[in-house]
Amino acid sequence: MLNIFVHRASECLTDYESHGDGLICFSLLNGLAERGHQVYAYTNSAPIRQCSPNLHVKTGRHKVPANSLAPWEYSWRAEQWMKELARDVEFDLVWRMHPYGGGCPTVPQTGGKPLVVGPLFYGWPTPQGGTPKSGRPRLGVGLQSIVGPVAERGWQRTLSQAAQIFCATAPHAAQMQEKFSRAQVKELPVIVEPPPGLELSSRRRRAGEGAGKPLSLLFVANLVPNKNPHVFVETLQRLRAAGWNATGTVLGDGPERASLETFCRQAGMELAVCFRGKVPNTEVYAALADADFLLSASNGEPYGRGIAEAMSVGTPAICHRSGGPADFIDDGKDGLLADALTAEAYAARLEAALSQPDAWNRLSAAALRKAQQWRTGIVLDMLEAQLQQMAEGSSKKT
Repeated sequence: MLNIFVHRASECLTDYESHGDGLICFSLLNGLAERGHQVYAYTNSAPIRQCSPNLHVKTGRHKVPANSLAPWEYSWRAEQWMKELARDVEFDLVWRMHPYGGGCPTVPQTGGKPLVVGPLFYGWPTPQGGTPKSGRPRLGVGLQSIVGPVAERGWQRTLSQAAQIFCATAPHAAQMQEKFSRAQVKELPVIVEPPPGLELSSRRRRAGEGAGKPLSLLFVANLVPNKNPHVFVETLQRLRAAGWNATGTVLGDGPERASLETFCRQAGMELAVCFRGKVPNTEVYAALADADFLLSASNGEPYGRGIAEAMSVGTPAICHRSGGPADFIDDGKDGLLADALTAEAYAARLEAALSQPDAWNRLSAAALRKAQQWRTGIVLDMLEAQLQQMAEGSSKKT
């Protein structure tokens, strides 16, 4: 069995909160711990209800007054904890997970053991109009312009010294392998495991295809500008104007909600769109299973865990042709990709697909088949084999 030190396990390691990166990291680390490996993970926040006794988590909020300097403090605290543990524990490898929200200013100390990095996702595109208000210095003066490039250089050095890099999609892994030839770069899909009661061997769209037939769309995301929720309600408006009996459900909350509700009232769609706010992830799965399509309107979504969850219960997704979804959705076979981030493009893509006989049922069945590759046991088998091979190779060298 392996002793693994995780230098950084997301900014929020969690088994239930709505934090995609934290949920992804937890599923991997706790999965390894349940298989008997000892995992020691440092993070600054750990809302965890239940985990394996082999998953040891240490948290610490940063104390430096400047948020931009927090990554340095986190790195220092993680390495101090590792030194304390090393008095009694001999580690087999050190793992630096994705640097969510702040970079990796220094290369993690490994004591001569292999350095593992990932799983990595694409980065969000740079927003138009500059830094959003929430990311600006609190007092009008900040250090980010100075420390940001330094942290990024530290991250690039970390990648250059890694022995193993995991990426969530195969195309991304190929890009990283070309750039960082020293490392072994492997695809490691995100774990998607639906609640047992929702595991469906087959689904059929009850109403069938064709304009005038009921069509249920779902939107699951924080209602913030970069998630483009207005594309969702405007797509519904276009479909209804074209004769589709289309309804929508919105799961999530945020600053855009008021304007979305106003739009729906003015468009006469207040009864056609249901705003449910934030709901537990078990309820998200139930809503996914009831919907005909999940609509994602993000530009450059780094991965799209919610899209993978939809596919895992046989609900095809329609997404913008960018980021992670463009890597793992096979357009027209297990989901739909729109070439433009507009309601016109989304509505046209949906109508074109559903004009084909039995289209939804074929999309649903193919999505369900693909998602079988992302189940817990399959992904953990891949991860465990790679980590053990890395650790054994290192021990032979020493």
